[in-house]
Amino acid sequence: MAAEEIKRQIDEQLADISRLPAMPSVVQKVVVLASDPDADVHKLADEISKDAGITAGVIRLSNSAYYRPQRPVRSVQEAVVTLGLRTVKNIVLVAASHSILSQPLDGYRSEGKDIWDHSLLVAELAARIARLKRTKVQPDVAFTAGLLHDIGKIILSQYFKKLYRMVAAEVEKNPAESFDSVERRIVGYDHAEIGGRLLSIWKFPAELAEAAALQYNPEKAVASPELTSLVHVANHIALAAGVGVDSSGMAEPLKKQALEILRITEADLEALYGGLPELLGEMNDLRTV
Repeated sequence: MAAEEIKRQIDEQLADISRLPAMPSVVQKVVVLASDPDADVHKLADEISKDAGITAGVIRLSNSAYYRPQRPVRSVQEAVVTLGLRTVKNIVLVAASHSILSQPLDGYRSEGKDIWDHSLLVAELAARIARLKRTKVQPDVAFTAGLLHDIGKIILSQYFKKLYRMVAAEVEKNPAESFDSVERRIVGYDHAEIGGRLLSIWKFPAELAEAAALQYNPEKAVASPELTSLVHVANHIALAAGVGVDSSGMAEPLKKQALEILRITEADLEALYGGLPELLGEMNDLRTV
């Protein structure tokens, strides 16, 4: 089957939103509300509380050792007051995304827990770099972009399993060719482009869709070069540490432009790598949602 025909089928799949995985509607609302400095926290808490499953997840995670609340959290309202609006947004995303981002990636030869651990680590690293370098991008936005950056792998692996076995086999035959270039040659898209399109379909802000779509090419970003660079660097560090490495391997080299955009030094990179064991230990509560 030619790449053009495969690409056409994928376009049809993406056009039929009823056939795509669903992100709970409360997530989009929370993302928008949390970005508004004048947001009504009571309205946010009410929106979250409408979803019983996410509410339970928010309360459990809010009381975890990872977030260390000053007092027990018994409701979404208390979570927002105790931990803050932006932290609760991150918790909502973790609670809502787990079922989507913990599926095995057959074509990528990756277990569900691997993609989940990788997504969480990239999210936390992106947020930490944002704080470290005092970027214009808020850490919670960096967390969101990092958490969802590989959503395209879920789509392509779940809906086009046979094709992705072909891609993986082709990569084994041609190890010098990057996985995403093989994807484009055989499928017509790479997983990053698909992820960006899905986030747009889910009505996430343009900079989040761009960060997914251009995660390997941050120098092409327009909406937010900083955010895309944060995801690019965080993803590279996680893969270099062996967290979430699948058939795609390292995919792309660490881009000099991304380091320059973020003003990241060699000392910064060493500190980020050196802090990984402690960070992974701290994340245990999130990894077992």
